[in-house]
Amino acid sequence: MKNLNPFTPWEEHYFWVNILLDHAIFVRDYLSPVEVLHVKKAVAYIERFTEVRNRLEQIPKTSQVNSQELVEFSKLSAQVSYDYYRFEGRILNLQLNNKILINITPTYFNGTLSENGEYLRILQYYMNGTDYSPLPLVDLLDLWLEDQIGHAALLNRALDGIELILKGKVDTLSKLFSAHMLKNDAIKGYLRFMPPHFPIQIAFAREVSGTVLSFNQLVEHVIKLYKGKEVLNATTLRFLEHHFPESCYFLTKLSAFVPEMERPPCSLTSYFKNYHNDL
Repeated sequence: MKNLNPFTPWEEHYFWVNILLDHAIFVRDYLSPVEVLHVKKAVAYIERFTEVRNRLEQIPKTSQVNSQELVEFSKLSAQVSYDYYRFEGRILNLQLNNKILINITPTYFNGTLSENGEYLRILQYYMNGTDYSPLPLVDLLDLWLEDQIGHAALLNRALDGIELILKGKVDTLSKLFSAHMLKNDAIKGYLRFMPPHFPIQIAFAREVSGTVLSFNQLVEHVIKLYKGKEVLNATTLRFLEHHFPESCYFLTKLSAFVPEMERPPCSLTSYFKNYHNDL
């Protein structure tokens, strides 16, 4: 089997820090202006994650996981990431109790908190100077299928109600992702009496990768329309493009489990460079 941790420690950090930075920006953008205190806290996390990213960029990209620089960086990033985890959790709690005005659904935070939790899990290893234990295939699919179906729901919500053709295409992919989540849950049960990576599970991983690629193509189409001012919507370019580094990460990790699947020709860093000074 191919390397299940295909990214260097520096790449892992750069991916996750930027993902959480984006999440903080989205919270700021979707909070009502009347939520002055929470907007202020979101802005503070944007600044903290930006500082963490700046610190990482001072560390050589070839640094080993047990280097003193990366170990110390991991401790810094863990503190900020954990604090932010609690901040988003607090917002979720308030939202479920109808005590906050924010233009995003509670289930959105289920996904972002799960992603934050995965980075915190990885950091537990990195803080000790060791590479992390990769997620089993069934858990990898759990985490990122939740992300993909969340992106589909957010895209559907962002499109104007009269964009029926586009919304229909999103609905089709949403149903596929829902079907994948159901099948993955069943496979989780089969694994009680089957070894991991049995043929049905690998074929399923290949099928999921095809759906992710199809969704990528749809998001690319919507972005092209957005840039041309040709689609009625209620979102931002940054929100749309946030999909790509996460799908790249997912597809790259999936490719390690599927023997004939090549590593996708995508970059974890190119998207983030587009927004490096756009906070």
